[in-house]
Amino acid sequence: MKKYVLLLSVGPVQSFIASARTSRDLWSGSWLLSEIAKAVAKMLKENQAELVFPYVTDDTLLKADSDFSVGNKIQVVVSADNVDTIKFLAKQAIDAAQARFTEEALKARRELEKKEKEGDGLRENIWAAQINDYVEVQSSWAAIVGDDKNAYQRASERAAQALAARKATRDFMPSLAKNAYDNAYMIPKSSLDGAHETVLPSEKRKLRHIRQQLRLSDSEQLDTVGIVKRLAGNPDQFTPFTRVTANAWIDRLTDNELKAINTAYTKLVKHGVATNVRGNKGEDSQSIYHKLPFDAQMLYPSRIDAEILQIERAINIEGDHDLLQARNVLEDLRDSTLKDVWKRIGLPSSYGVLLLADGDKMGVLLDHADTLSHHQAITEALSTFAGAVANTMREFNGHTIYAGGDDVLGFVPLHEARLCAEALSVLFNNCLSEVADELKTDTPTLSVGLAIAHIMTPLGQIRELAKQAEAIAKGDALADKETRNALGITLSVRSGSISDMRIRWDNKEALKQFDDWVKAYGVIGEERQLPSRIAYDIREIYLRTNFPTLSSKSNKAGKLDSSNLQVDIDLLKNIRKAEFKRMLNSARTTDGNIIPDVIKAQLNTRLEHLDGDLEKLSTELIIARWVAMQTEKDIGKH
Repeated sequence: MKKYVLLLSVGPVQSFIASARTSRDLWSGSWLLSEIAKAVAKMLKENQAELVFPYVTDDTLLKADSDFSVGNKIQVVVSADNVDTIKFLAKQAIDAAQARFTEEALKARRELEKKEKEGDGLRENIWAAQINDYVEVQSSWAAIVGDDKNAYQRASERAAQALAARKATRDFMPSLAKNAYDNAYMIPKSSLDGAHETVLPSEKRKLRHIRQQLRLSDSEQLDTVGIVKRLAGNPDQFTPFTRVTANAWIDRLTDNELKAINTAYTKLVKHGVATNVRGNKGEDSQSIYHKLPFDAQMLYPSRIDAEILQIERAINIEGDHDLLQARNVLEDLRDSTLKDVWKRIGLPSSYGVLLLADGDKMGVLLDHADTLSHHQAITEALSTFAGAVANTMREFNGHTIYAGGDDVLGFVPLHEARLCAEALSVLFNNCLSEVADELKTDTPTLSVGLAIAHIMTPLGQIRELAKQAEAIAKGDALADKETRNALGITLSVRSGSISDMRIRWDNKEALKQFDDWVKAYGVIGEERQLPSRIAYDIREIYLRTNFPTLSSKSNKAGKLDSSNLQVDIDLLKNIRKAEFKRMLNSARTTDGNIIPDVIKAQLNTRLEHLDGDLEKLSTELIIARWVAMQTEKDIGKH
């Protein structure tokens, strides 16, 4: 009997995670992918496979709906008489993955049918065709040849190469449509990705009820996986982005204000206009959002107005009495309760953060794992990290969407995101240091990307911004010694501008200075020491002095004169320094105060470290100003 390394990749990631318009889509897509991968790992373990990724000692972690997250790549060691046994096991993995997805799909159908005695009216032919067309499980394997200590490592490398080749090979399956003019498929596509036909019914009454149940606008369409995303799992466990962004605002409410808002929200949930939020529980088994355990969307006037407009359209069509009551509750909440609160503390922040983190140079650590026990030790350390992520993010009022291995995805309030990111970096180092020391190699680091975006930005787009921020943190275009181990921040303002910045985790002075900028904007417990205008004044100096220098002139031989070039560069730096100093001395806060000398000194020091790059300094200050925001008044007033 031989031993084999078996690798499996579960997907597609695009359909399950990246295709998202709402918080719920992103949440349940990540959860679904983990549940499917978990089902595969459970089946393999039950068939005597030795788990490497994920490595678990408690089999209950692999049960459906457990809190344990599993990545989409699975690695096991299997003892088998021949390759046919491995092929059969790989086929069973596909069946287990499909069965888990089908189970959640059928649950979603039952949820839809609860309110429809005559059935949900979905397009049955499209549903039946799509339900078996989503889940992909690709596999590869390699025999462990020899009994030397590197035999397992060689087999792992061969299996990984084979899997990469398999994933690069595209399957072109025939279209389900009979021909190019098949009317059954000439219907609207899903609004999530436009890749699959809608399964929503064409019959108006059923369609209206389903849209209300799925929280869809009049123009949105969903395919099979879209329906599953909106109804799979326990919806109360998925915290909406708006609840996280509004958290600081909610903390400023008085007891009477909280009571009035909670009372109104309870009625809105009953009428199907709002949702409960009961997930993200701490050690006391209580959600950290228990002060206002609802989605918080109706704390924003624009969202209330949009919901009232949608309800009035439905009332005009059907005259539903429940909808009439819901409209009255919304109007009372807006005009009687929230109006005075908005006047007192402003609107909740409409910007929040999607955090995306990934381990650095994990391949180097894995290359040192030349035995199965070493591989499992690494996986165990990663599982320890992943298991501690949720508690760490809770300390900063964030909610983990996914934590599997060295990958982390989650929502964090804007003003707490920077410190949360650093805490995760420290946690990752602590969890991996022991096994790295044992393997006599450097401890891997964590690069973290923070995407700052508006609550109305589609979640798929916010995830792309988070990937951009993570790529900035990785710094692949930089010199080797400067790559990885960093924080990247991408700010996407709804007006259209996007700004990026990067600070390495080992640059403690730069991190402290950034935190000082945040404090100096006077939102978090301090008086304002920096005018918000200063960042734009710095950028203006950069743009005003960004002119061609005399170095563009050649010498008599027609060659660029390097001596003149350096003179011109030094001259330009001196001009910018002088303009920068003049601007700092004349700048005033909205209260008429000058910038304290200590802040001026810090700004000059940071500019020196940035080699006089005014554009980078202005970007840091702009992003710091947004990171300081807890309510709309904090950013809008200044």
